[in-house]
Amino acid sequence: MLKWLLIGLVVFLIYRLAQKRPRYDRLFSPDHLMELSRGLGRAKQAALAGVGKGPPADPFAEGNAFVTSADIAVAYTVAKADEKDGHEHHVSLSYRGGAFARAAAGFLAAAILRLLDVQEKPCVLAVSNSGVYHLIFKIPAAEESRFAAKTVPALDEEAARALLGTAMDDRGALLARLGKLDVKLPKGGA
Repeated sequence: MLKWLLIGLVVFLIYRLAQKRPRYDRLFSPDHLMELSRGLGRAKQAALAGVGKGPPADPFAEGNAFVTSADIAVAYTVAKADEKDGHEHHVSLSYRGGAFARAAAGFLAAAILRLLDVQEKPCVLAVSNSGVYHLIFKIPAAEESRFAAKTVPALDEEAARALLGTAMDDRGALLARLGKLDVKLPKGGA
């Protein structure tokens, strides 16, 4: 009897472990890319509206961040480098607020670059020590107003399928030069 209880416990623990592992089938779907394009459009506008005001207290409430149905948290911020250099754009990607797979991050970063139409701009994709991915690119001062005025396209099924293939192809180049970030988080109460 004890033997069957132990076997049952082991099976239950394996089942729970499997349930906690990230599932990416939804992430690589046209529906998810359509959802990403809608959220990215709102986050871009909110981030551009907040330039020079400091980081938002609650990026989700202010519109800079959103969570997709695939549990991907996306946060968009813009920092002013200086008057001549323009703005530095930063898109953070995490799975439920933590780490997720390289291939998934590369795919999403490639899709975001295409959605924002900045795939030709120099950019950096880096992973922090906490497993959060950071996509960073700069918009020169001369192009800022044109970039700000350009909306993120609302994808339909056909456009999302096309982007799916393109982002899959583009992710390899981003991942080949993946960088590392050492992010120091403040300790509680310090």
